[in-house]
Amino acid sequence: MKAIERTDRIVYLDVLRGFALCGILFVNMPSFLGDRSTSEMGRWDQMIRLLFDLLIQTKFYTLFSVLFGAGFILFIDRLRVKNKSLWIFARRLVILLLFGLIHLLFWKGDILQTYALSGFFLLLFVKARPKTKLFFGIALQLYTFFLYLSIYLYARSVGDASIVEPDGKLQELVASRHLLDYIAYHATTELPIALANTLTIFPEILSLFLIGAYLMERFTVRPPTTRTLKIILAVSLILSIPMLYQIVIIHQGPVPDGLANYFFVWLSGRTLAVTYAVGIALLIRSGRSFSGFQALGRMALTNYLSHTLIFTALIFLTGAYETIPLWQGTLAVILILSGQIVFSRNYLNRHRQGPVEAVWRAGTYGSKPSDHV
Repeated sequence: MKAIERTDRIVYLDVLRGFALCGILFVNMPSFLGDRSTSEMGRWDQMIRLLFDLLIQTKFYTLFSVLFGAGFILFIDRLRVKNKSLWIFARRLVILLLFGLIHLLFWKGDILQTYALSGFFLLLFVKARPKTKLFFGIALQLYTFFLYLSIYLYARSVGDASIVEPDGKLQELVASRHLLDYIAYHATTELPIALANTLTIFPEILSLFLIGAYLMERFTVRPPTTRTLKIILAVSLILSIPMLYQIVIIHQGPVPDGLANYFFVWLSGRTLAVTYAVGIALLIRSGRSFSGFQALGRMALTNYLSHTLIFTALIFLTGAYETIPLWQGTLAVILILSGQIVFSRNYLNRHRQGPVEAVWRAGTYGSKPSDHV
């Protein structure tokens, strides 16, 4: 068996992070352009929305969150090897929180502040055994499952409705191209809502962090065999089928974007995230390099934040919000990701990390490290 390659960076984690970043952009794109109810879309957009729900929605923030937990273990291990204070990780989270708060001034869907605030709770598990992390991770996942299940049952009992809420104010600000008012609106309205939402979803995010931390500790000592990975791949695919079937059925009904649909989209995100992660691990072991995904992953923070800048520029240049078709947004995503792969490769030929990553590192350690290769 060939263990996952490990250097100062684990290649598999970079590849998986880059792959997840691609999915994240597809998921975020409708929000960047202005969410619309599925029933208001054209036929092609409805088909794309169905594919998003089947294959992308909730699958990739799950991967990203697990990767954050794995990165936590790597970071803490490096601090211990260098005999540095573990509170450096807390400083790292403070800087990530600042990035997230600034990001919220331009887009309501930021996840960085959620990761930062949830990440502080990881410090409670620094000395915990791997099994303890796994226990609390699973417990919080079960809590989240029963929460979503109760919401689903409530929707079925009283009648479901679309969870998409168009924002006429943002549409007005974009149409009039009032960027400063757009930022002010996010600061006074969207930012407080986003912070409140973090309180709701933080148990789920923390659970994924803990599961990622457990997997990092477990598989560093004993990586899974290829046979084990193939079994996990098959099982996760089989478990996904009933949920994906329900999503297809719901999309054929009168409320394709309600709470019932979201429950199965969320549930399938647990299993398909495993499928994707294991599938990439098997492909890497077979000799595939995925250098494009690896480059994206090494500059994930820079690329993630640049998505917002690009789409903010797009909507203000066109003056269009909640009107651009989903198929056009999908083409834009493909072009953006292709460009970012090229840019990331070229940038990393001259630098050790992305520009935002360099700022994050400098703030974390209190000094400016050498960034050139």
